[in-house]
Amino acid sequence: MTGITEQFVVDLVFWVLVPAIAGPLIARWAGRRATRAGRSPARVRGIEVIVTIAWVSVLAAGLTVTLGGVSFVSTLTFSAIAGIAVTLALQTTLQNLVSGMILLQNRVLRVGDAVQFSGIKGRIAGIGPITTVIKLEDGTLAFVSNSNLLSGPLLNTTASGRFAGEY
Repeated sequence: MTGITEQFVVDLVFWVLVPAIAGPLIARWAGRRATRAGRSPARVRGIEVIVTIAWVSVLAAGLTVTLGGVSFVSTLTFSAIAGIAVTLALQTTLQNLVSGMILLQNRVLRVGDAVQFSGIKGRIAGIGPITTVIKLEDGTLAFVSNSNLLSGPLLNTTASGRFAGEY
């Protein structure tokens, strides 16, 4: 082998194969470790996603190093396509997040409010950034996305005192 070929093989192993094999194992290990530490399932998933993003980034950088330089135009094109893909993938989540902020900003809902929405009737048990939890009269929980709450007719029978004089 020549020096360039040997270097290519070393780069391929170090920058591509090692992250591709070790990355998922490390993500799984971090998730198990967080679970044993008593973290919530959402936090465990968040840790796994962050570790996965890290190893995929190393893998992408490794491919760039291994395959040689990448032109500015192709980098710009790739980042534009990746940005569009991420935006489309997160569209519903971002819509629910903004709706949750609007609900909280306008004081439309508070924990304990009696509400009726889309044929369900109950009390607000929790308001999250993406979903709101409604405890129904029979004790079951309904998880409703904040964008649905904001767009649909929502009856809040306990908010009239809070808005006295405003409407």
